[in-house]
Amino acid sequence: MSGLSLNESKNPKDAPPDHQWTLPDRATTKISEANTAGVSESGFVAPLFSPWEAEQRIENLREFDVADVGSKQWMAQHEALEQLNLQAHQSAQGNQDEFVIEALVTLDKVRLLVHELLATEAWRLHLFPRLKGALAELKATMRGYFCLYHEATLVNLLSICLHHAHVTEALGESAVELVDYLARRMVELNSKGKEWSARGVDAPTDTKEMAAKIDAMTPLSELEDQSVEVNFQACVGCATVVRYLIEHVNTLPLSVLTRMVDTHDILLTLIPIIENPPWTRRTPEGKWQKLIDDKWKTVEPAELLTLTKTEGQMWLALFHFICNAEIQKRYHFNSFRKGQLLRARKYINEVLLDQLPVLADVQRFMDELALMEAPEPSGARESGALMMEQVATTTEKLVRQRDWDELAKEQLEKIFSAQSDVNDMDLRRLVDNVYTLDGVEDVLGEAPPSDLYAQELGGMVAVLMGEEGDELGRFEYKPTGKPKAIATAAGPFLRRKFVAPAAARELVLPENVMLKVELSFVGSLAFDTALVSDTLTFVEKGSAPLKEWCQLGALKDKLAVQVQLVQSTEGGGFRIGDAYSSTPEPAL
Repeated sequence: MSGLSLNESKNPKDAPPDHQWTLPDRATTKISEANTAGVSESGFVAPLFSPWEAEQRIENLREFDVADVGSKQWMAQHEALEQLNLQAHQSAQGNQDEFVIEALVTLDKVRLLVHELLATEAWRLHLFPRLKGALAELKATMRGYFCLYHEATLVNLLSICLHHAHVTEALGESAVELVDYLARRMVELNSKGKEWSARGVDAPTDTKEMAAKIDAMTPLSELEDQSVEVNFQACVGCATVVRYLIEHVNTLPLSVLTRMVDTHDILLTLIPIIENPPWTRRTPEGKWQKLIDDKWKTVEPAELLTLTKTEGQMWLALFHFICNAEIQKRYHFNSFRKGQLLRARKYINEVLLDQLPVLADVQRFMDELALMEAPEPSGARESGALMMEQVATTTEKLVRQRDWDELAKEQLEKIFSAQSDVNDMDLRRLVDNVYTLDGVEDVLGEAPPSDLYAQELGGMVAVLMGEEGDELGRFEYKPTGKPKAIATAAGPFLRRKFVAPAAARELVLPENVMLKVELSFVGSLAFDTALVSDTLTFVEKGSAPLKEWCQLGALKDKLAVQVQLVQSTEGGGFRIGDAYSSTPEPAL
């Protein structure tokens, strides 16, 4: 398809620039014909950032106390960890140099990840229940959500790092506390997993019903719902971490093995999950669904025995536990443990063995165990054994002798009441610097919703906001003319012109103003969305008339809006002018 690109115009002064005017330091979000996929002709996928940038981020990582969770410095570290997590997964998916993982080991930051995981857990257990009501009232739920999501991010990063034995070895004694954490999560998954997985199974499919349900939700109920979702996501991720810790337990201190086998008896937490997996559910219509890559997908009954990655991790954890020589020396089967393990025997069939042939050794072990006469379980006092175990010093330091009510009050005053979701610059910086990286869609396994944005654009409203998020003006734009087809590297788009009302052209924009554009899409999947700019700073670049462009969104995100800013007289200030939207061309 031929047509004008977004960078072509008959009048050079009216043409959009080659960069995003509101984000001059983010060249990756420019509207151009550049290859946005980040893939070279040889098939090499460009990293999200360079190894040097990764080392810089990792070197700046530090330990935070529970009281600091949610602070400005903590949010900056969360941003860095999100970026490192995405890069680590991209490197693993592309079978490329895993420079993030190597830098974590070299700079001795693997144990720091465990500390941050425990600090975030303590915040979730002790402070979040005391803060959630106030967060909803202050409309600061997004910062609270990211505090919760931090735990899932760390679990996700550990799951990719601990695949390597030398990284697991770098945990050292901190692996003891990681085992404690994983044991708590496995117990939680056993007790609440089915309840969590049932959420959303009866969600309405009709657009109007879904919209009504969303409108009926209060900020508090939405935050609580997000908390459960993140909890479930973190618990599912822990299944992978458990498998790797069991597999590489021989590289860790003896105290880790003792904690895993004697204190928590990890084997007994695996069997109920294998027997009644929380990542499989049945809808009221009788359809089966499985959790695949953090999304519920419908599967045919004939495909139920096909293992997902998470199901495979549980079976591999069982394999490594049973077939590890060091564990066999310490783990003694009594009648209770024997009965619990043999509950999984009926699930080892030809279909499973075809997918995981290593389980043949587990099957043979179970068959031999079934023929043995196991002794009755006996307590430590009856056997005369002296029980000693290592104290979890990090957890003790984080939670012992804390006045949680006073700490919650302090966090509310100093951290969460300082801003709301509308004017939280830390949140906007996080979104801009993490989720707009080139190639991030490939890592996350999802593309922007082209079908939604390809619908007809029914309306556009420009809103001027002050530094505190207060509304300074609201202007409704009117579409004019016919949409023009344009060809871009992100595919065919339609460009529409919207005319600014007279009131907008008369208002001189103050310094440090933000521009929000509200868009209404109409069609079978009608919805509203909004794009927000960074704080606008005006610099005169010559004699009037001057024209600048404020761009919101990007073509690679399937939605871009460019608003013209006009200075008609020298020194007269800038006013907002006409706007142009760019949305995907509808498929025929």
